[in-house]
Amino acid sequence: MDEEVRDLGAWRGAVREALLRFDVDCPRPQGFRGSVTRRRLGETSLIAMTSRPHRAIRTAEHIDPGPADYLLSVQLAGTAAFRQDGRLGRVAPGDMVFYDSTRPIEITSGEDYRSLCFRFPTAGAGRRAGDLTATTLPAAHGLTPALAGLLTGLHEALGTGSRPDAVLTTARHATELARTLFDDELARRGLLDPPEPHAELRDRIDRHIDEHLAEPDLSPRSVAAALFVSTRHLHAVFAEDGRSVARTIRERRLHRCLDDLADPGRASMPVSAIALRWGFPNATRFGQLVKTATGRTPVAYRRSVLRGA
Repeated sequence: MDEEVRDLGAWRGAVREALLRFDVDCPRPQGFRGSVTRRRLGETSLIAMTSRPHRAIRTAEHIDPGPADYLLSVQLAGTAAFRQDGRLGRVAPGDMVFYDSTRPIEITSGEDYRSLCFRFPTAGAGRRAGDLTATTLPAAHGLTPALAGLLTGLHEALGTGSRPDAVLTTARHATELARTLFDDELARRGLLDPPEPHAELRDRIDRHIDEHLAEPDLSPRSVAAALFVSTRHLHAVFAEDGRSVARTIRERRLHRCLDDLADPGRASMPVSAIALRWGFPNATRFGQLVKTATGRTPVAYRRSVLRGA
């Protein structure tokens, strides 16, 4: 979606289509101008906005049942103020702020307003991230410049014909970095519960592995890079549970394959296709793993399970 508007009514519709439902007013409605560009990136979206000064108010009446998302805004030019949950966050160029789509919010933009908004599911945002809504994340502090740079770089890449898979991978990295930024900021403010420092990281690692099992290049190195931790730290976290990253990936892939082999609905799918579907490009190696786990070759295991033997 790419839309340039020249009146307040059109702006209200464009923002509703690209972002959320708001009531909008401005001091000079006759001279209002704005533009909205939205790019969908899997379960996330990137929205670029420019506008004249205005105020957008999202009340309880605007909030429909639906996906719960966070919207992380990078201020590129001008200023803005975000009010939510009793907090007021003021942002200047380079600063970031985020808000929750499921709660009322008021946004006031100044002259020469330009921003980039990253929308992603709240489910993966980490513990107590909601304690940071409408809180200024300064341009020069912590991970803010890293995430701002990643999002602006992603926006630029979308206009250069970059490969879709590379763009989606970058969007997933942005989501992971946002989670890390939230935890870092919560810890700095004393709001992050410290009893089990690796619990959430383990959850994120496990979730990432499950979401990417089909990718043949999934490895400890790629997992560590996606979660912005060192490979050494990744191995140390898994060692606390007596696990290894490579073995976890292998076992989960094998479990998915065995489920498919036992599925009557996939009885006509070649064994090699099932192996590839879950990231096993080497059919011989796959056969060895199945035999070690079941005592049978993949074909024999499928036959025995489907026949109830």
